[in-house]
Amino acid sequence: MLLKFIAKEDEFLEKFFKRLIKILVTIFSKNNFMKRIKKGFIAIAASVGIILSLPYCTRHDQVLDTTPPVLVTDTLYSVPGTATLQPQGPGHAWDGSIESVWNNAPKLQVKAVVPDVPVEFDGFIGNSSDVTIQSLYDANNIYYLVEFTSPRAYNSSALWYFNSTTKRWAQETGGPALNTDGSYRPPFQQDGFTFAWNIDHSTQKFNTLSCYATCHERTTWGAGTATEGATMHTNGPNERLDCWRCRTLQGGALNQANDVWIDDGAGSYPSASGTLDKNQFHNDWQERNGTASTVPPALRSPGYAADGGFTNRQSLQLTGTTGSTNKVNVPIWLDPNGNYTGSLIMISDTMSKCKKVTAVDTFGVLTLADGSTVDPATGSDYKQIGSGNGAKCIPSTVADIYTGSRADVTMNQYYTGSSWRMLFKRALKTADTQNDVDFSPLEDLPFGIGVMFMGANGQHAIVAGLTQHFRK
Repeated sequence: MLLKFIAKEDEFLEKFFKRLIKILVTIFSKNNFMKRIKKGFIAIAASVGIILSLPYCTRHDQVLDTTPPVLVTDTLYSVPGTATLQPQGPGHAWDGSIESVWNNAPKLQVKAVVPDVPVEFDGFIGNSSDVTIQSLYDANNIYYLVEFTSPRAYNSSALWYFNSTTKRWAQETGGPALNTDGSYRPPFQQDGFTFAWNIDHSTQKFNTLSCYATCHERTTWGAGTATEGATMHTNGPNERLDCWRCRTLQGGALNQANDVWIDDGAGSYPSASGTLDKNQFHNDWQERNGTASTVPPALRSPGYAADGGFTNRQSLQLTGTTGSTNKVNVPIWLDPNGNYTGSLIMISDTMSKCKKVTAVDTFGVLTLADGSTVDPATGSDYKQIGSGNGAKCIPSTVADIYTGSRADVTMNQYYTGSSWRMLFKRALKTADTQNDVDFSPLEDLPFGIGVMFMGANGQHAIVAGLTQHFRK
């Protein structure tokens, strides 16, 4: 049955698997070799399991096989102890020092590799990062200390720059590209780290496949009205995952990871514009998260334009033109002096030093709300410079703190010069019992991790088959 399944997927895999079985049968027939090759057999079986699971990430309309592949399960041991995190918000930078309490926590060391997902992961396939995870818990909270290698600190995202050739504003891409002279241009996205947890063991295959159980695409949706193209979803209406997404841009400025959940898309949770959340990643307190410069008044919360912030992008008609083809994308806000918090515009900045863009002409000159103008063609402040960016290139995100259940996970981060070091903290049990995993029973929990590094965005490395065990 298994060979028949493989044959349908790939003739090469069929031949490979037949040959592997023949070799294993020959070896195992010699009883005196049993002990010596037991570990080798487990490792080979794990590799085959991962190879067989990869088609789930690359093909449309997948029906998951009923027999999960064999994976080696690595265990993270969480031990009693309390860690200290810097307070939330700007100005509370962590110096990267590790408290002595972490000496009692065993280290889980794994290698995260970007899988072979054609097109979507091109430019990153095969990249790897060495990851170390430790965990503590006390009567109220659980803590994680994570370190993963990254050759440099990528902590900007899709910066706005001015293209002198087209006379248009553009944004840095999420993948490798070419400079105007044809030389290599690295991606400009933020690094990040993600935990994924199976809520109430609801998601089939997660215990063995973790992320691989959700990262395939499909073209039909439970709601019947969503546009195809989502890449992360579960496979049934009762399957839910809890996911913590730390991105270095937001994490560094606000000391928070984004607490989200994943389902099959049938819930049809709308964004601020009323469109469906096609990625099936739903921010906790989804109704307060906006993707535009404002949130409809009916969804607005006191004091917040959009929980967590919004994308710094708008579409404006070129001055003196008509017709939809003469509408272009430009930033909403900018600081004429180029003084930003990292690569972010804080919402508080929009009420002080930042100015709103109200018009753009055919040469890319921006008019601001106070009547002043920005001519990006002058000098190099707003242009790409070699493989870098000018001093005043504009952030793509207007940020604010996460609130409510979306703010359940606090974190600190520090770049050592060769790796990211991150501290996470969350209550053992939160008030959001539907969308958050419950650690309070102190029972074994399967989990998976995703690692974004070298400027990757969604093209993350994956480690499947991890289990957390609580030492009492």
